This record gives sequence, C-alpha cells and structure tokens, in this order.
Amino acid sequence: MSETNKVYWQAHRGGGAHEAPDNTMGANRYAWGLGGIPEADIRSTKDGVIICLHDRTLARTTNAPDEIKDVPVSELTFEEIRRWDAGVKFSESFAGEKVPSLEEMFAEMKGNPDRLAYLDLKEVDLRALGELIDRYGVNGQVIFTHKIQDNCRSMKQIARGVRTMQWIGGNPEQIRGTYLQLVENGFDGLDQIQFHLHSDPSGGDWPYALKAEFLREALAVTKEAGVDFEVLPFAFDEDSIRMLLDIGIRWYATDEPARFLECVKKWQEANR
Repeated sequence: MSETNKVYWQAHRGGGAHEAPDNTMGANRYAWGLGGIPEADIRSTKDGVIICLHDRTLARTTNAPDEIKDVPVSELTFEEIRRWDAGVKFSESFAGEKVPSLEEMFAEMKGNPDRLAYLDLKEVDLRALGELIDRYGVNGQVIFTHKIQDNCRSMKQIARGVRTMQWIGGNPEQIRGTYLQLVENGFDGLDQIQFHLHSDPSGGDWPYALKAEFLREALAVTKEAGVDFEVLPFAFDEDSIRMLLDIGIRWYATDEPARFLECVKKWQEANR
C-alpha cells in the first residue's frame, strides 16, 4: 500500500456504539488490535481519580442500581463506581468490564509506543491530567481533544509533547464559522481538527451536509498549515467512504471500526 493510501482512524468512544462497550479497556484493546486509536472520554470522581466515561452518570453504560445510576460520578468515589459492571449491558461476552481509570489505560500504553489514545475532555483538572501523563511518560502517545481551542493550547503547555485536536460540530454554518476562526489564528495550539459529518437530509449524490468543495478547501488549508484534517461521519457506507477517500482525507473517526475498515480495504484494493 502506498503511503498516500494509508488511513488513520480513531475509534469513537472505543467503538462503543456498536462493536465494544463504551469507554472500557475492552474497547481500547479492541481498537488497538484493529490498528486504530481508541478515544476515551475523561472525568474525575469525588476522590480525584480520572476515569474513562462519556456520560455524567452510570445509567446508560453500567448495571448500577436505581439509587446510584443517576448520581453524577463527580459525587461518587472510584471504589463506588467500580462496583458495577460496564460491559454486560452491551454484551454478555464483555461481562466483568469496569469503568476504567485513565491510569489503567496509560499502564497498557507505557512501553508500547504504537498504542495511541485520544482523550476527550469532559470534567478534569488539566494540571492533574498533565501530571498523570508525565508520570507514565506517554506524552507522545496522547492526542488531547476538546471543542474549545484554549483548552487545547493549555494542555500543550502543561504536558510537553502531547498532541491536540479540536473537534467542530453543529450545522454547516456553525462548522464553517468555527473553522474560519481557526484559520484566522493559524490553528494556534492545534495539531489536528475534526469536522462532524452529518447526513444531508435533502438527499442527492453527495451524502453529507458539509459539501465536498468545502472539505477539499479545508483539507488543502490544513495541509499547508501542517495540521491533520479528520472527519467523523456518523453514518457511512462503502460509497460515502470512497467519496471521502477520493477527496484525499486520510484521518477518520468512526463508531463502527470493523465496518469502516472493510470500506477502506475495498477502496485500497481498487486503488493499488
């Protein structure tokens, strides 16, 4: 495979929408095993442990009982959170998974430089996060991500060697507006940006609300600036991935890693 056909990808929430239980070590290992980069959402517990959990509570992803499930995890200790299974609601084959600490994730990254991780900020003190990154020496393996550029700038100053990505969501006008602000300030403090790709409700030959011409423009501008350009297509099929790859986009995020990789493989085979 030529270098120009190499594709990099993030497993959004570890692939937790469809293929592995959201924000678990099982999801992380699944993504690493497929050659991708798992994403973990990070929050802090009542006793200051940084954990991997997308939601504010345990309700959606664990079997926590009624009296616990809707309590914000910021009001629970790590020990209280670990009592409940974070895999069994997804599949019996993942029974026994727990909400992991970020330290557990770093322990499996340390000494394995090919294991990278996106960390999506939810509720964490950045200096505490930086101390943990420095302690495990995984700085070059972390891609810190948030929707606010200032947080990305701060993280690069706190933990040297960490890469950063700003994700940009909303409707097409909102995405364009935020993007143009980043262009104006030279993508300061950013190594990557990500556009959310929502389906075009009007249909037509192009599947996404963000048009191909705009994606081409953003890809060219970010490339000139030395910034990686990533997209997160919330819905996709073989044709839509082919269209995005034909534009030249090589960084992706996906909720369905295995199905995404099948689409990429078919495109690569056709372009050998």
